Amino acid sequence: MVMALPAQLVVALVGAVLVAVATIVVYRDADRLGFERPWLWAAVVAAPMLLALSLHIVIGTVPIPGLLVLVVSGLAFYAFERDDAVHGDETADPHVLPGGPGAGEGAPASESGPEGDEDGAEGEDVGDEDR
Repeated sequence: MVMALPAQLVVALVGAVLVAVATIVVYRDADRLGFERPWLWAAVVAAPMLLALSLHIVIGTVPIPGLLVLVVSGLAFYAFERDDAVHGDETADPHVLPGGPGAGEGAPASESGPEGDEDGAEGEDVGDEDR
């Protein structure tokens, strides 16, 4: 006779495996990128995930969206830090995606160019009448 596992035990086991996998992936990625304390980033990812898992198992009536916010928060913090570490030295250019074609070349030239506007006015600044 096969005995069925309680649902909470299955959730706990699957959750623990997912937390362990996410923690290992973050640790290895942080170590590969040369972060000073990769174990700390692994803990930043694991702590909110474990908190959400324990709240779901112990209390059980915590709303799922709240638990998902906890689960994602550590990963989001790491993703922002990772992006800053990878692209932090580049100057921000609102016209080009990071790492895309044209990255680091500066803003594109304007359509009218230095010759003037469409109405023929060359170099007139609006609001210079008071000087």
